[in-house]
Amino acid sequence: MDSDFKREILTCSGGAFLIMFMIGIYFVYLPWNMERLNISETQLGVSICAFGFANLFANQFGARIIVPKIGTSNTIVLGTIIFCYLPMIIASVPNYFYFTLFFIPIGLGAGLIFPVLNAQIAIIEQKTKKILIPFTQACFSAGSLCGALSAAVFIKLIPDPRITFLLVGTIFLIYSIFFYFFGLDKKHEENQDVESFKLPENNILIYGFLLMMNFATLGIIIDWSPVWLTKDLGAPLFLGGLIIIFFNGGEIFARVAASKLITKFGDIVVGSYFSMISCTILFISILTTNLYVILFGIIIFGFGTANFVAVVLRQAISETKESVSLTVSNLLTLGFAGFIFGPAIVGYLAEIISLTFNMYLLSVIWAFNGLALLYLINKNELKKIKL
Repeated sequence: MDSDFKREILTCSGGAFLIMFMIGIYFVYLPWNMERLNISETQLGVSICAFGFANLFANQFGARIIVPKIGTSNTIVLGTIIFCYLPMIIASVPNYFYFTLFFIPIGLGAGLIFPVLNAQIAIIEQKTKKILIPFTQACFSAGSLCGALSAAVFIKLIPDPRITFLLVGTIFLIYSIFFYFFGLDKKHEENQDVESFKLPENNILIYGFLLMMNFATLGIIIDWSPVWLTKDLGAPLFLGGLIIIFFNGGEIFARVAASKLITKFGDIVVGSYFSMISCTILFISILTTNLYVILFGIIIFGFGTANFVAVVLRQAISETKESVSLTVSNLLTLGFAGFIFGPAIVGYLAEIISLTFNMYLLSVIWAFNGLALLYLINKNELKKIKL
């Protein structure tokens, strides 16, 4: 592989790790901000929705307007500069109004970075014929996990969270400067025209719906599984925290191994069959009501579903005539909508039924996802044969 491509893969993957590292740290400190400003759970939900809608807007605006005008590299740098010191500012605001107000540019910065990083890796994957998207996804997962674990250390060592955010923000700023000068070779960026808004192609909408279900269940695992274990199943608090670490651990392992797995077994096995097998194991583990069996089921579920996003992106990009940047943006916009609304719907259902029912429902949704992806990949392969 060309040394320029290797450098670009490392810088893009490093960016994926750093942004999730920062988000992982920030969300650990949310209870501190809530206590400091006397913010209720409902008010926090409004703030997170503001972040989410800003993110969705930036996904579309970035791909359609900003990337065509200033290029991929400059868009990523712009996103990192917007994002880097905002957590420190939020940690200093005097009231809830400003807390929510500054959540909006955080969403805008993240919304510029996520789809563009993924799109650039997809472009390099096309040019090099190497399987690269899953490794970047692994960096997102590893960054989130390392950020959360590091926050626990920072809380002990650094009394003032603003100093923590200043240090991490400075690292992020240094990365953006490095990325500007050394990140991407301009000739490897995608050339595209400014796009007016229009609905994506039907097949992209279908793939986007699958990602919506994927991100919704991811949000459920992160937001509700610790509550489910401790409240509904009576698990000790430390096991409630372990469930996310176990899920992320399974994800990271699968994504690091994805290149070999996809090369050996193909997209159908890794994206579809693995998802269906792992959700079946999760369903059975929930039936046992044994906490340690459930944790094992969560690890397998994390492993089996980890590369679903990468396979969907690869398949969608291969089928569409639209630019890679716009395709990835459309897919992630739909996906992130699921991440915003999925946990909220589960919270409503939990009050009516139970969280345990929702975990069973999550397994069933994944069975549907796996079957739907199997159908779409086979349909695409048949179309290629006819051509």
